[in-house]
Amino acid sequence: MDLLKDLNKNQIEAVTLTEGPVMVMAGAGSGKTKVLTTRISYIIEELGIAPSQILAVTFTNKAANEMKSRIEAMLGIDTRFMWISTFHSFCARLLRLEIDKMPPFNKNFVILDEEDSTKLIKEVLKELDIDEKAKEFKHLISKSKNFTNFSIKDPKVNDLFTIVNRRYEEKCKENNLLDFDDLIIFTIKLFRSNPLVLEKYQDKFNYILVDEFQDTNDLQYELVHMLSRVHNNLFVVGDDFQSIYSFRGAKIENINKFRRDFKNHKLVLLEQNYRSTTQILNLANDIIKKNPNQIKKEMFTIKKDGILPYYYKAYSSYDEAVFVVNKIAEEVRKGRNYSDFAIMYRVNYITRNFEDILVRNKIPYTIYGGMSFFARTEIKDMIAYLRLLINPKDDFSFERIVNVPKRKIGKVILDKLKEISSSNDLSLYEAIDYVNGSGIGINNLKAFKIILESIKANIELVSLKETLNQIVKQIGYEEELKKDEDTYQDRIENINEFQSVLAEAEEEYEDLSHYEMFESLLSDLALRSENDDIKEVNSVKLTTFHQAKGLEFPVVFMVAMEEGIFPSMNIFSNEEMEEERRICYVGVTRAKEELYLTSSENRLRFGKTESMIPSTFLKEMNKELYYNSTKPKTVIKKKEVETTYIKKEENGVNLFSVGDKINHKIFGNGMVVKVEGETISVAFPMPTGIKKLKANHPSLRKL
Repeated sequence: MDLLKDLNKNQIEAVTLTEGPVMVMAGAGSGKTKVLTTRISYIIEELGIAPSQILAVTFTNKAANEMKSRIEAMLGIDTRFMWISTFHSFCARLLRLEIDKMPPFNKNFVILDEEDSTKLIKEVLKELDIDEKAKEFKHLISKSKNFTNFSIKDPKVNDLFTIVNRRYEEKCKENNLLDFDDLIIFTIKLFRSNPLVLEKYQDKFNYILVDEFQDTNDLQYELVHMLSRVHNNLFVVGDDFQSIYSFRGAKIENINKFRRDFKNHKLVLLEQNYRSTTQILNLANDIIKKNPNQIKKEMFTIKKDGILPYYYKAYSSYDEAVFVVNKIAEEVRKGRNYSDFAIMYRVNYITRNFEDILVRNKIPYTIYGGMSFFARTEIKDMIAYLRLLINPKDDFSFERIVNVPKRKIGKVILDKLKEISSSNDLSLYEAIDYVNGSGIGINNLKAFKIILESIKANIELVSLKETLNQIVKQIGYEEELKKDEDTYQDRIENINEFQSVLAEAEEEYEDLSHYEMFESLLSDLALRSENDDIKEVNSVKLTTFHQAKGLEFPVVFMVAMEEGIFPSMNIFSNEEMEEERRICYVGVTRAKEELYLTSSENRLRFGKTESMIPSTFLKEMNKELYYNSTKPKTVIKKKEVETTYIKKEENGVNLFSVGDKINHKIFGNGMVVKVEGETISVAFPMPTGIKKLKANHPSLRKL
């Protein structure tokens, strides 16, 4: 049949083994998404199963949307309301329907993102008079929810954590809040405490499919295991070669757990790679075979031969960056696009030199994992206003925007409001009507509610975009932004872009009322991952290996391949080393046509220059599988340094002036901020800061 015509033998087997548990080990670039989407289409088309009876879960919105669009293309059906989503989106959708069975929570619960959750913890610490960092407790609370073996060895820290966590959970209950980690936990709690609800969804989902199975944690495994017990049609697809998220609680052991729990399962191997050249794939196979604990598979490709991966050993991290950027510029001159290139690294601080050289060469670049569009202050403010419009009981959103823009509503007024709210079982927004007195703050508080009520009265009569526009204009938000000329343009453009998001939502949720649209949209926004907002523009991509997983590029640079960086200095066991090796494998298999590996002999780290040793992974690689182009050492004499690095006028005074960019052999790149005779003051990145230097020192050179 047409659905199967472009599949290889093993892919067809994975698609058509529809009954009972199936595990597919899908190597990098083996067409995993194609198999998943074709299988779903096959179940609908050939078995006559209703789309609503299929559940497919993955880890990113991008992957879920890609699956939906492919199924739409295959079958010509509307997939918007199919149960194809991330784990967290699935749980949020289910809880919107069922959470009222777990009082005091109700269906209008608010999902806290990382920033909101940390802010709430900060409030808890202040309330408990605990002088500790909120981010550290946020990390501990998240770990306690995602790691079944979580423990804190220090008794004092453990006691503090217990107190803070208990109060944090109480505040979440009081304000109808769930943080990101709660979504899966509460769904499992709901199933355990309400067997009829579990039976309802066990009966509903005849077929369950799990993407990136190697990245599931204990909770995610338990969730799909619970749901699949009736029909037993659980299909998991993953790759034990690419399990790299143990720091988030992912358990590669879930692969063995599945094999134990579903003894009658079928195993299918997808070993044909459709992405990379033979040379790149040979190197990837050579790397990963050093890991002993895995399901044996050998990736192969029928793609035409390419060039050998290329290793460059630089003298310094600056030299390394110059090599990479020069290579990009050279390839672009030959006809490639900037978007064909990715620079990948193990730790974020590595980007500094690359960004500097890219900027100076006017090469556009995008950093994956930068601040999400939806995490920006102005967007979060607008979301809070929208939340409050559809749910006046949302105290969390109310407290965020009651003084945004500034309304001189001080602590005394807010305390009075909270007292009225608590005594009369009202939300803070509802309690405004019962506040007595006068003064600027109280008058502004009442005016604030009058404006929102007038916007709310027309909410079903105008577009979502117009509602947002009314908020921005009527509450004085734009006037507030104009007070900072440096940021105004960017921030108002972000709000305008958010209007586009709302316009798209109207198309997606066209059959719903505006209130229902808001609720659906705001749930979706809360569940966005940091890379979901990245627009595909013609730019070089800078990314960690973890953030690059699932992506592919014609040309990949794996940089800073040095001991203590990659593999990380925090490796203390064989299991951790195996995961680092899998990270290396993931990096190599992102490359389609060309792969470059680089390391540096010297690297400025933490304010000092260190001698670096090439990565263990470089030493492990079969030397016949890559081209080694190590730069020979150049011995530079002092006189040569002075003529090479220092441009002098006839009187011997340096040609340095304020604003000049310079490079120092020890401190790296900096900018001249002051010139005093033969002495210059240079601002270097922290922790170095400003240094006074002799202008004619041989370690200095002008950039």
